[in-house]
Amino acid sequence: MRGGFSLATVEGVCSGDGVEREQILELVSSLAEKSLVVVQTLRRGEARYSLLETIREYAQEKLIASREWSEVRDRHLQCFLQLTEDTVPKLSGLYQQLWLNWLQDEYDNLRAAFSWSLESGRIEAGLRIAIAIYQFWTIRDYAEEALTWIGRLLSQADERISLVVHANALAYAVFLAGFRGNTGAQVAYGQEAAAVAEAVGVEDKLTLRWALAAQAYGARAAGDYQTQFTISKRVIQLNRELGDRYQLGVNLSINSFTAMSLGKFDEARAMLDEALPLLQEVGNPYRIAMALNFSGDLARLEHNYVKAQTAYEESVSLLRELDAPRDLASALQNLGYTCLHRGDDERAHALLDESMAIHLAQQNTPGIAECLIGFAAVAITNGATAAGARLLAAAVQIGGQRIASTWAATQMEYEHYLALARERLHKREFQAEQAAGNAFSIDQAIDYAKNLPLRLIATPAIMETPDDLTHRERDIVALIALGKSNSEIAQELVVSKRTVEKHIAHIIMKLGVTNRAQIVRWAFGAGLVKATE
Repeated sequence: MRGGFSLATVEGVCSGDGVEREQILELVSSLAEKSLVVVQTLRRGEARYSLLETIREYAQEKLIASREWSEVRDRHLQCFLQLTEDTVPKLSGLYQQLWLNWLQDEYDNLRAAFSWSLESGRIEAGLRIAIAIYQFWTIRDYAEEALTWIGRLLSQADERISLVVHANALAYAVFLAGFRGNTGAQVAYGQEAAAVAEAVGVEDKLTLRWALAAQAYGARAAGDYQTQFTISKRVIQLNRELGDRYQLGVNLSINSFTAMSLGKFDEARAMLDEALPLLQEVGNPYRIAMALNFSGDLARLEHNYVKAQTAYEESVSLLRELDAPRDLASALQNLGYTCLHRGDDERAHALLDESMAIHLAQQNTPGIAECLIGFAAVAITNGATAAGARLLAAAVQIGGQRIASTWAATQMEYEHYLALARERLHKREFQAEQAAGNAFSIDQAIDYAKNLPLRLIATPAIMETPDDLTHRERDIVALIALGKSNSEIAQELVVSKRTVEKHIAHIIMKLGVTNRAQIVRWAFGAGLVKATE
């Protein structure tokens, strides 16, 4: 076995043909005593064995010569099919981290199983393993390799493959393609899923659920959010009818960000309010972290930065524990934007820097492009508007226009800082910086972003001088610094929203600022709120 083996796996593969499972430990121990097998102790105190490479190659040659090679590889494939499918419920529970680590230890064996599945034509077995370890692939960021394996398996799928397995695999192929911005693959697999859904009909709800889920994601890849939202609501209803509370929680959580993209904030909130308790009931740390990340997005879209920060920080904490690099990098970016809006520019810069490092390690081009938007926001907030305009153009040039529009919260930030750059720069200067950004290679853009000083110019003097704000205006500034929306401020002060908007217009004029983030920084500098709030 490649990458070593545990006692359980060698029992599953090698027992039979006169060798009882009870004999395996004695046989392995005997080989270890002869130094033919190396024994290691893993993190859980479990023994793991490996053959010396020369011994492994010799044993493989003997198996091939005896014509037992195919039989042994069949057993190996069947063993890992059973073991991975047994882990599915465990990957959704409280001990998720333990089983993720187990799959990590066995990953070379899983690769060998996929190879034999393709070589031997046992396509359904390979697809079932791929489906079983989907959460491992996504959490540990093996999205590109996962899509390669599933794509090769699906290319050989025919009518002998179970419709449930086929639909499920197509759904995961669509999701995996989306993680790296592979729009073509998303759309293609989504269209294939639509054909499977049509073949299934409405009676087989379990299969239809997965086929529709894939079709919905294909629609999103094509930019048709309304179609995705409509289809996803059918998937949610199917989960209610099936009584699958876990998948209901997952689908509600995922569909909330589609609702946000359509500006349906009330529906997004209702979905998340229902999803989080369902996911907490199961105890799946990863799905809880993702729901919290979506909750942070919704709060940020509504300018409730205190609530957004709390949600993002909880999400980041869970994702760190799970060692989920791709999603951790995204959550760090989101938290960075929130800190920027709350006036903590240095922390925002540090969070974006950490996020960029992760994306670079994973060679995640869409993630790198999204990070560049964050660095542009920091630059513009700190007065380096020209640099920010250049980075915004570079982000879109590198990641495509969808980078600035796929996620509602990211789109909000991109449009906000792009508008500020247009407003503050002369038209020719803005166009020149955008042209320079469009000419950047990905390496040039990264170097430019990372080498920008955090504060290229001093904070405007108006921020440091006494102001002539009224007591009511000071109250409103303090509430803005606490992340309150205009509606929340109106409710707290028992005035109309229109009155609050008029006060904010006067505040902006008196302080000489242009946005809420600058008001927040002024509030902290003037001591209207404490930095720890």
